[in-house]
Amino acid sequence: MELVIRRASRDDPLEHLIDAVLARARSVRGGEALLEQLWGPEISPTALHEAIRATVDQGVLWIAERDGGVVAAALVRDRCVQAIWVEPAYRRRHIATILLDALLDAQDFPVDAWALPGDRATKSLYESVGWKARLLTMRGV
Repeated sequence: MELVIRRASRDDPLEHLIDAVLARARSVRGGEALLEQLWGPEISPTALHEAIRATVDQGVLWIAERDGGVVAAALVRDRCVQAIWVEPAYRRRHIATILLDALLDAQDFPVDAWALPGDRATKSLYESVGWKARLLTMRGV
């Protein structure tokens, strides 16, 4: 089945995606800081679901659909890809690249992106479209 890229709507089943993104972010270096940057300190799963649903209303959450379900998503605010995620079963199939290419073709295309420290796959994705790292944020513990 063909991959469909579009802005998310209120009718899209995003719960599994939200739960998986939250679990993944909490398990990697810098993930908690990213969640705080995106949604505020000490966000609960319920509050995260509500916050992400609000981004749907703002038109800043993009999704990739395949086989009747959402398999990837990207959060793009202020022309910055703040997060991009692909379901583990669909990784290494160029879905993130197709999603990023669609974002770059949009009228309000992103010009920046965030990647977590040590996330070579995400950094390589951005480098594949010609982007270069230009900012690294260091924070005291």
